[in-house]
Amino acid sequence: MPAVPDLLYKLAPTALPSRRSERFDGAGYEVPLARFTSPDREILDHVYQGVNGLPLLWQRMRHAPEYIALEAYIRRVGGGALLAEASRLGEATLAAGATDPAIRKAVHDIRGGGLTVLLGTADLLDILPGDRGLMRKCVDAARDHAKIMRNLLPDIDPEVRAADEATKAHGIDHFTSKWDGMATRGPHGPVSVGVQCSFGGAISARCLETSSIDRVVYNYVNNAVRFAAGGAVTVWIFPLHDGLTRWVVQNAIAAEQAAFLGERVGDLGRLFAGGITRGGTGVGLANCAEIVADCFGLSSPAEAVKRGYLGAATEGSDYYTWFHWPAYAPDADRFAVGA
Repeated sequence: MPAVPDLLYKLAPTALPSRRSERFDGAGYEVPLARFTSPDREILDHVYQGVNGLPLLWQRMRHAPEYIALEAYIRRVGGGALLAEASRLGEATLAAGATDPAIRKAVHDIRGGGLTVLLGTADLLDILPGDRGLMRKCVDAARDHAKIMRNLLPDIDPEVRAADEATKAHGIDHFTSKWDGMATRGPHGPVSVGVQCSFGGAISARCLETSSIDRVVYNYVNNAVRFAAGGAVTVWIFPLHDGLTRWVVQNAIAAEQAAFLGERVGDLGRLFAGGITRGGTGVGLANCAEIVADCFGLSSPAEAVKRGYLGAATEGSDYYTWFHWPAYAPDADRFAVGA
């Protein structure tokens, strides 16, 4: 890979301690299905079964892929019905008077996350029918989204959720292999995603932790795809000090988006507090700040942003969002408490 640009090192401090005595396990964001109304529980079941069915289908055929059947399933799941259902998710529960912020946060990432990439990538099969690479990327996005849903909804698939909680090291290639070469549909046409990674170790200790990283990365990349000028997004992953890794999502932005960020937002850290958005909800980046703060044992999402554990910046016509995550050393699954 090319050398990491100096700019990416200067985005934030390169020494960021953890205050945890034990590694973040990815739990703590659960919303039981009983807190949703019956219409929303039905939508959640349809979305989960549709999305989770794709990696299950691939698992059965991976040694002798039947690409015609795989594409047929992707087209069926990627059709308008699932998108329409997902877009209505949460309406009935909120209309019934639910005010719990955890419900809004979960609904945001279930409507988005890997589902957005899955549906956008499935759309490209209209342009490139039979493209096996696109099909595999759809499988990856569906697998990730099913994990995100099990993270947020512990009783939607209790048996597999229990397996997600077990210790199982995940190497960085779990992320690099699925994102590098990803292509999905953006508002103005196809957008490609490339990865530049110089970190080679394990990054998470269990599937629940992996799905928490996924929640952050999918929020970042989905935002980048929405605003990418030139049709390309780059994900940088590189090591810093003491087992820390930095993840940066980079995309060019149009002049009007740069003006919005400069005039309406100013301090880009405000984006992570929620409520500031251009055509979205503002919830996604707030979710990211909460997860990263929890990962490092910080007092609040605001502290995580203030100290540079995650953030956003512009340089020229490029927009950068970043976050940090500790590498996983299986023989040392504890932290020294930092300052």
